[in-house]
Amino acid sequence: MNNRTLHVATLVLIAGILFLLSPHATQAQSVKEYASIDSLSVGDRFSYTITLSKDQPYEEIIYPDSLSFGSPFEIRSRQRYQVTDFKDSLVYDLQFFGTEETQIPPVSVRLVNSGDTTVVYTNPVPVPFKTVLQSEQESLRPFKPIFDFAAAWWPYLIALLLLVAAGWYLYKLYQEKGLEPKPVKKKQVYSPTPFQDPLHRLGNILKQLKGYTFSSEKDFEVFYVNLGDAIREYFEDLYRIPALESTSREILYELSRRSVDSELIDKTKAVLQEADMVKFAKFTPSEKQAEKALEKADAFLERAREVDKPRVDHLRNKHQQENEEKRKAFEESQKSEVERV
Repeated sequence: MNNRTLHVATLVLIAGILFLLSPHATQAQSVKEYASIDSLSVGDRFSYTITLSKDQPYEEIIYPDSLSFGSPFEIRSRQRYQVTDFKDSLVYDLQFFGTEETQIPPVSVRLVNSGDTTVVYTNPVPVPFKTVLQSEQESLRPFKPIFDFAAAWWPYLIALLLLVAAGWYLYKLYQEKGLEPKPVKKKQVYSPTPFQDPLHRLGNILKQLKGYTFSSEKDFEVFYVNLGDAIREYFEDLYRIPALESTSREILYELSRRSVDSELIDKTKAVLQEADMVKFAKFTPSEKQAEKALEKADAFLERAREVDKPRVDHLRNKHQQENEEKRKAFEESQKSEVERV
């Protein structure tokens, strides 16, 4: 081997060593994920952590938003922890709304520096689903005892027939003797229609649902349908939204378009979303979940009392004005009828 060949080989060796020692020769940034998941049922919350290792400070780090996780997951809150300039993490509080086994998809973290963007991805995380359906082997509940009705019904029938016969006899007697009284036309009195307070009506429905008992899966469906319809009727009565004929998504969109209180919209979403799962996804909750749903509806009512009282008062005043106008029109028509007679 001549000196020239030895010189070239030496240069190649040195260049290879420098390349291996360079920070760009390996993955300069890495991301890891961790989820505190055993098995989830509908409505369960869990933490999901993304830990980022980086080789330099970046101008901006863009973490995944709610759209990145997919429809079964909803972000309730998130907290960022920056350990050092080269270590960064974000902890999500996620809530699960799926009805079958699924996975948290790979999500991206974007690192922005001097107009350049580097993207790293997490690994997918499987999510086992825990059903709350009742076991088919559960024994049937016993039937309630049959109510014993009175067996001696014929005396009541005889008494009724005697009363009818006596009334008919007296009526014919008055006709024969010309004593049949002339019908007296009663003076008509205007009866105003009472004001239906939407807040009071919603409170009464929720009070009735608190005493609801669950004996079968059908009872849960009826309970959630009544609970969801109570919220929908409230918006129909107070906001004049065709809520009973609209989907939950359409109702939430209309409320947002009208700039309704954001907290009231969130509480509406919490109730209607769970009611839709029972009604359309054939999901059977437990009695404890039904109690929590009723607590969400009570929270909705308390917030509605705070923000909607001026609107209710306005409707009450409008109703009273309409009643007064109808009363005046009624009295005028009665006066005209008396003058014609």
